[in-house]
Amino acid sequence: MAAGSTLGGPKCVCIVKATGAIEKVYSSDCGKTLIGTVVTHHWDRRTGIALTPLPGSFVIHPAHQEHQFSLSNGVDVRETIFVLSGKPNGNEVDPPAVYYEVELHNATSAPVHIETYAFALLRGDTEHDVCTTFDKRHNALVAFNKSDEAVARVFACSSPVASWEVTMDHGKAVAKDWPGVLGDKAASQASDPLGVLHLSHELNANQRASFYFTITFSANGKRDALRELKNLPAAADALLSTQKYYHEVLNRSVVLTPDAQVNRGVFWAKANMLRTMLLAPTGWCFVNDPSRSNNSVARDTAWFAFGADYIVPEFAEESLLWYAEHLERSGMVIEYYDVRNGKTADYKLNINDNTPLLILALWHHYNTTQNKAFLKRIYSAARKAATYLLSQLNEQGLVWCTATGTSDWGIVGWRNVIEDYRLSGATTEVNSECYAALQTMSHMARVLGKHAESKKFKSEAEALRTAINVHLFNKETGLYYLNIDIDGVPRTDITSDLVFPVMFGVADDETAAGIISRLSAEEFWTEAGIHTVPRNAVDYGPVHGYGLLGGVWVGVAFWYAFAAAKFNPSFMAESLSGSFAHYSKDPRRNNTVPGQFSEWLHGETLANQGMMLSPWFPPRYLWAAIEGAAGLDLSGGSPSVEPRLAPDWKWLGVRDVPLGEQHLTWFAVRVPELRLYTNFHFQQSTAYIAYETDISRSLTISGGAAVGVALRQGQDCVLFVGNTADRTITTAVSVSDNLGGSYTMRYFSSLRGGWEEGNMLSSDELKNGIPVQLDRKGFCVFELRQVV
Repeated sequence: MAAGSTLGGPKCVCIVKATGAIEKVYSSDCGKTLIGTVVTHHWDRRTGIALTPLPGSFVIHPAHQEHQFSLSNGVDVRETIFVLSGKPNGNEVDPPAVYYEVELHNATSAPVHIETYAFALLRGDTEHDVCTTFDKRHNALVAFNKSDEAVARVFACSSPVASWEVTMDHGKAVAKDWPGVLGDKAASQASDPLGVLHLSHELNANQRASFYFTITFSANGKRDALRELKNLPAAADALLSTQKYYHEVLNRSVVLTPDAQVNRGVFWAKANMLRTMLLAPTGWCFVNDPSRSNNSVARDTAWFAFGADYIVPEFAEESLLWYAEHLERSGMVIEYYDVRNGKTADYKLNINDNTPLLILALWHHYNTTQNKAFLKRIYSAARKAATYLLSQLNEQGLVWCTATGTSDWGIVGWRNVIEDYRLSGATTEVNSECYAALQTMSHMARVLGKHAESKKFKSEAEALRTAINVHLFNKETGLYYLNIDIDGVPRTDITSDLVFPVMFGVADDETAAGIISRLSAEEFWTEAGIHTVPRNAVDYGPVHGYGLLGGVWVGVAFWYAFAAAKFNPSFMAESLSGSFAHYSKDPRRNNTVPGQFSEWLHGETLANQGMMLSPWFPPRYLWAAIEGAAGLDLSGGSPSVEPRLAPDWKWLGVRDVPLGEQHLTWFAVRVPELRLYTNFHFQQSTAYIAYETDISRSLTISGGAAVGVALRQGQDCVLFVGNTADRTITTAVSVSDNLGGSYTMRYFSSLRGGWEEGNMLSSDELKNGIPVQLDRKGFCVFELRQVV
């Protein structure tokens, strides 16, 4: 790998190196890296030689990373790194803690004597006035700065150390000869101190030794940091608590398709989101660069909520409320704020995309939670923001940005970091978002019984849509302008921003289909996603404008997938599958981490040029899968479902999607016509068969390639089993739910292509398992009716 995982909890972030060592530990509350590299090395006591690690393997889990390798003397090593992140209780969360577990196993037939040294850069990126002491009772080095004694960090070992040292001798970490017993002292002049903890183990044949290092810190001084250390759970308990919370969240909103890459993409999107959610002094939030930034950005928070609503709605609510309750006096939404102190900033624009996106996110959160108290709480802020949008209409009826600067001070919208570039006036992106936001305000007002306001906002929305389609639509190409510049000249640039009038319902179906077709052209696409501008554009460059003028911003592929789902599900499926698969294809070459959503890619080499973990991309993937591919539509206030199966998908399923007090489950199968099974009733939808209860958690399917859903109505059931493999498989499906008596079975197998009547089955046979043969990417549906 080119890099290791980015792991996080509510109070800190840990980045792992390509070697498996810790690169740094960052405190979100302090806004600094408090500990730099932490690495363990081993020497042979008898000969004094360094025990070099042989090539091993990394195992990446949602909540932790393992490194498994052997030393040159035949001893096996397993290192596990994770951040403590158990289930929050409101604003009560685990303290900041990073664990570095080490297990040694003497796999040889002879005894060995191993000297292990753990090295830690104690300064991080703080000032060069670090003081360090050793606390023998806790086996811990405690570091702080003379200029800021409040911020204390601890580097501790679970076992008593043989010796310790704080030194400026950084070469000791790579010495060929055994460093020997350390001096048990801290260097008096150590501007960039290296803390060293030494352990010694004698291992007989097949004997094991386990120990771990813990990193924690406090902004309230040395005493509080040691108190935090004392109260931390042991590593095994800490990992179990973290895994338990991840398991709970990852089992919400499960998307199942014949494409295993899409299923994995949804799974890892949720894991990536959990890694970046912070509890800052200002409340729950996330920042735009987890290990370097203290700023929460409004547009990113809005997009994050579109995914978070499906797994952690309580986080989405608090992160959105901060912006709703801190509008600028005019009603415009701020650009960003410092999560440590709430200090806000904008780029002196008269309008931004943050404002309509926040309105849309607030409505989305209400729709997924059905929390009317929340809607009442935020309505006045949303109305103020929407009213401000209307105040920025020009004589053409378009939302108009007056900015004459460049970059952040001259670009209204998501691409605002392009240097020496202006994108203001009337942009199709922002006007499309504003249309959807005004429509949303009409829905909000209607739900709250404010019918006059609902009518007004609906009228204003339609007027804006008309203005967009009159003034921002290029009749010669059948596409939309990028913008009408402040000099009044329409810009005809063809970019990925064409997704916005499709996503937000400005374009009619014929125009939208044409846009999706244009964006699917070869010059736009790579195996990792869509170029921001096509390769044959005059301003194309693979890294120009941070990749915004020709690179691949992977999150745009997810926007595209959502937009394409209705018009060309094949493009949707390719976009979701290929973009996620790229992260794992060749991580060393592509500078990616398997399972981790990186930021933007070089337009030609497709190597990642940005963050190793981009916090705002994973929620878009989850949203695109649920509302694009799986077809859940909440935009009007009442849920409907229209699954968008790619032509080569015979089935699709979704489990345990939270909607208010309910948890929605549905699956669609081609039998050969499309048939939909659900556990709830829709207002409008594709024709469906409704059951009462999702009993999928009682479903057991053998092997790793098959997935399933089970629904129950009284004593009757429907069981679905789908194959994600590229080959025919045989599996068995069993149900452990409280079933009784006997059942008549009717089933459809895509292998045979028709419905068949099966034999009678007893409840014991259902519990023991039904054998199933599934063709490549195929499925089986069993309709079971109890016989009295």
